[in-house]
Amino acid sequence: MFKENKSLYLYMFFGTVGIVLVGLGALRYQVIVSDFDFEGYIFTYLGFTLTISYIYYLEKKAGISNKITRIKIAITFALFVIISYFLYS
Repeated sequence: MFKENKSLYLYMFFGTVGIVLVGLGALRYQVIVSDFDFEGYIFTYLGFTLTISYIYYLEKKAGISNKITRIKIAITFALFVIISYFLYS
């Protein structure tokens, strides 16, 4: 049982890193293009949000507690904000 949880948390970690990297890639694309493309912003961040919500739905189906999911959400958001601040400020 412990080994299954260990591998589950490892995949959660990789998923979190992947989410942050995709978000940073979307942000970088918008910084480089620098045209105000309202539809592009909406599609990018709506797709990003829907992908994140689906991943959290799958984690809930896998039996991960709400406490761990909330901690992961906070860490993901903090990582995204901190890294994007240092890269694009």
